[in-house]
Amino acid sequence: MCIIIFILNVMEVVIMQSNFLKQTIQSKKSLFSNSENVLAEYLLTLDQTEIINKTISELSIESGVSQTTIFNFVLKLGFSGFQNFKITLASKIDSEENSSGLTSFGDINKNDTVTEVAQKIISLNQNSLEELLKSLNSETIEKSVQLIEGCKSLHFFGQGGSSVVAFDGYHKFIRSKFRCNYISDYHIQLSYATKLGPDDCVILFSHTGDTHETINIAKVLKENKCPIISLTGNPSSELVDLSNQSFIIYSDESKFRTESLTSRILYLTVLDILYTIIMFKNEDESIKSLEEIRSALKITRQ
Repeated sequence: MCIIIFILNVMEVVIMQSNFLKQTIQSKKSLFSNSENVLAEYLLTLDQTEIINKTISELSIESGVSQTTIFNFVLKLGFSGFQNFKITLASKIDSEENSSGLTSFGDINKNDTVTEVAQKIISLNQNSLEELLKSLNSETIEKSVQLIEGCKSLHFFGQGGSSVVAFDGYHKFIRSKFRCNYISDYHIQLSYATKLGPDDCVILFSHTGDTHETINIAKVLKENKCPIISLTGNPSSELVDLSNQSFIIYSDESKFRTESLTSRILYLTVLDILYTIIMFKNEDESIKSLEEIRSALKITRQ
């Protein structure tokens, strides 16, 4: 029974996985006009194969927006025109269908063996990491590294499931030369935020980007001119507006929020990237810090 429940929960996560079109739209959402947002919402109700079989005239009538709006929309998405948009979309569909035999989480069913479930979950994670690599912005990475390198103390805050990711970040970076801090309680996070300023740096985590508690903390930090790096799945969120730098993680939550393991892996990967760059950029100090920690921990092994 437990195995069946686990598989059903995983199916919920898989079926919600973002496709190419949804990820592309999310990445440019902040650039859209009102009519372009209407078009975006309509496109996301369609299957990708439906879209590539429509003319620009048909799409205009069905969505209720002008052909000019559609043309401007695909330009903002990074395509040279509507035809180029459809050709690219068609190639992505072929690529997704040929990629390790996993087209969606819906491929998992209760009759799968444990090995098949494992293979499909691993394939999903591999695909998600490949999409993360495509979406990462080198400028955001570089500027985030600069913010961290310029701080005297580094702090990690998140609520609920995001708190687990925040703790992992703290656990990594405490091995670096920086003084690091992690707090699990929201009220203490908020209180502590009042003590931080321009010489500190806070990494905030919220997949929705509109977690009330995290927004409150971000506002206090912003008022105190404390640098903020955020990791979120919502590019048009208030959290992004309040942050100095933001990493947008494209992975949908399911209604079983605690089961969103795929998005968690992506967040942890971004932290790994930042941590590794920081450690190599400060190699001598990093080695010294690691040696001091290992020396202190020797007593626990005696």
